Amino acid sequence: MAKFKDVLGMNARNHLYQSRYNKRKGKKIAASKLLTKSILRKNKLAVPRLYRVFRSEKGVENFDFTRLPESFVVKPSQGLGGEGILVIEKGGTFAGEWVTVDQQTISVSDLKLHIKDILMGKYSMFDLPDQAFIEERVRIHPRFETISFQGTPDIGVLVFNKVPVMAFLRLATKESHGKANMFQGAIACGIDIATGVTTRAIKHTKEIRFFPGSRRRLKGVKIPRWDEVLELAVKTAEMVELGYCRVDIVLQPKKTKKGKLKSVPMVLEINSQPGLKIQLANKAGLRRRLERVEGLKVKTIKQGISIGKALFSARDEAESIQGGVVHIGVFEDVEVEDLMGEKHRVKAKVDTGAFRTSIDEELAKKLKLLDPENILWNAGYKSALGREDRKVVGISFYLKGKKIKTSASVSDRSKLKREMIIGRRDILGFSLKVRERESGQES
Repeated sequence: MAKFKDVLGMNARNHLYQSRYNKRKGKKIAASKLLTKSILRKNKLAVPRLYRVFRSEKGVENFDFTRLPESFVVKPSQGLGGEGILVIEKGGTFAGEWVTVDQQTISVSDLKLHIKDILMGKYSMFDLPDQAFIEERVRIHPRFETISFQGTPDIGVLVFNKVPVMAFLRLATKESHGKANMFQGAIACGIDIATGVTTRAIKHTKEIRFFPGSRRRLKGVKIPRWDEVLELAVKTAEMVELGYCRVDIVLQPKKTKKGKLKSVPMVLEINSQPGLKIQLANKAGLRRRLERVEGLKVKTIKQGISIGKALFSARDEAESIQGGVVHIGVFEDVEVEDLMGEKHRVKAKVDTGAFRTSIDEELAKKLKLLDPENILWNAGYKSALGREDRKVVGISFYLKGKKIKTSASVSDRSKLKREMIIGRRDILGFSLKVRERESGQES
């Protein structure tokens, strides 16, 4: 697990982030699933289709339930933790009957009773009368069919200051009765922000490798349309004026006119006070990540995503180097990609005394890395000449055949032999060997 000082606790979450960065308007929207759907739909952000809203028992009695499609979902507007959600899988044997995802047969009377319970506030987070609604059921995406039990997986992206700082994939299990609810036994898989690939998985608080009852690995699952998922999450947070929140997104598989399968990312709900188990799923502390982006002036959604990818790429030894340890020297030739993806050979020095990678200013200009869209932020650095501001840019380079996508500070290295310094954050998984003839060379 992450260092204790890096872990975000409940009190710190409430006082340092949730209360400081979330406006009252945003919290009001997030507290109501119906209001969330309305705001996002008006702003042309994808949400599951709404079939019916119930505000009174009279409305329930007057509605013709046989008009509903065979598959749908009943939800409370102000529900919490998945309570009160009823997922209908298909129509039953007889008219006026349906089968739920856990294979229970219910009638119109059962459905009406459940909706009336919602209206009375049985599942409301505020213990007050609520509204109920019926919406489109999002099907399980083919990518997740073998690692989810009946229920639709969702992707939670935690957004702070327009930057996606952490994410997880929640998978329904038999124990969770087909719901992606971690407290009921659903699985949570940490996701590498840079690549959209799952890194590890937990069930309750125990790390697991395979989906229960199978040999299907939970690590290494690629989330489809990952960049669109991140963009939708950040857009949603910005739209409802929440500086700190988790946006839950689902992927609806739909067929195009040509018969091909297309994934449509949709917002399921917003949580203005998200749970903290996401740290367990990622084996990383939120406090450290939040501190790294707090105060940054993020101008665009694209910039925020670039910052998240650069700062929070998962690079443990197992993932960085496949097939064993790779040895490197203090001086290495690397291949750096320019803004168009072309590779350029650059002489670099591996410096464990430097945390971040840095690149020569003239070289950065030549490779078009100083394009405004590629500048992540400006950072202050202490040097022999005093404090100076440097641009930090997104950069991708190859070291011993391994692609490393990271951030690099830009500085004047014109009087030095090496145009690039590789910092210690970008050599995890490599074994550094210092040979005698290298140790006497200059940078």
